[in-house]
Amino acid sequence: MNRKLIFWICFILLAVLFFYSVRDILLPFVIGILFAYLLDPIADKFQCWGLSRATATSLIVVSFYSFAALLTVLVAPVLFEQLYGFLKQVPTYISRFNLEILPHMKQKMGQIDPKIAQTISQEAGVFLNKLGASVGAALEKVLKSGLWLLNLVSLVLVTPVVTFYLLRDWDAFVQKVEQLLPREHAPLIKKQWREIDLTIAAFIRGQLNVCLLLGLFYGTALAVLGLNFGSIIGLLTGLLSFIPYVGLLLGAGTGMVVAFFQYGSDPYHLGLVAGVFALGQVLEGSFITPKLVGDKIRLHPAWLIFGMLAGASLFGFVGVFIAVPLTAVIGVLVRFAIDRYVSSEYYREHRDNAPPR
Repeated sequence: MNRKLIFWICFILLAVLFFYSVRDILLPFVIGILFAYLLDPIADKFQCWGLSRATATSLIVVSFYSFAALLTVLVAPVLFEQLYGFLKQVPTYISRFNLEILPHMKQKMGQIDPKIAQTISQEAGVFLNKLGASVGAALEKVLKSGLWLLNLVSLVLVTPVVTFYLLRDWDAFVQKVEQLLPREHAPLIKKQWREIDLTIAAFIRGQLNVCLLLGLFYGTALAVLGLNFGSIIGLLTGLLSFIPYVGLLLGAGTGMVVAFFQYGSDPYHLGLVAGVFALGQVLEGSFITPKLVGDKIRLHPAWLIFGMLAGASLFGFVGVFIAVPLTAVIGVLVRFAIDRYVSSEYYREHRDNAPPR
């Protein structure tokens, strides 16, 4: 095997092992890198207008975190109040579910083979017990370890500092990495990196705007309809829409359940709530996403969901943040490998020698 290939395989494995071993403290650094990446084009604009990089970085970071703090102070109390009210109503919803819906479900289940119904009931009970035990154990582990408090303090104190220094030296870092590239393959590597950068930028910057617009639309529309907790349901639906289909399914499902318990089986109000989510999907698919994201992503939804689940499984909450860029990088590299394979002599020889069908 080529010594260069062995070197890079060992380097990647050691890097993955290192980051996995320190995954509990990565959150502020990952978010700092993400913010620096997102804000770098603005810093470049300021430099074009004659400001130094340090001055531009100071203005951007102070303005960005000041706006975030102001938004948190103004909006967070309202959202937390709605979220708290929703969680308080969950026992009531469960009680009404047991009284109003469960009897009809039991009646329908009675028409099924008793053995099948008993098996379904037992499997569902086992699944719910395991799910509850897993969630409880995870929460207990996090709370006992004190890492949640460390991460919270780090987010408030460390992330702005990391963002400032990374943003200030971002161009220097990029230039240094380019200098370290093997001269023989530097043009090819930079070409693939530009493809990766376009994909990541299109998804992160574009999808962030899509999520904010959808959250604003859903939250405002559901609040105008008078749906209980409509603002928090709509906002969370929009924010979760970066995960294909998951945000819509969770938001629409929660919204319809709340609407049912609020309005009963009134088809008019239920139709209005369903219409909001349907209209949101039309706007997203026809106007918002094509305008803000375009066709540069080229990431299949199934691959994106798999990447997020894999990242969450390996690195926890941090893995969700790094999953998108990693899946984008892997997607670009896989497409590059396929193109090289299709244009190779090996592929052409086997294709030409393949027996006719």
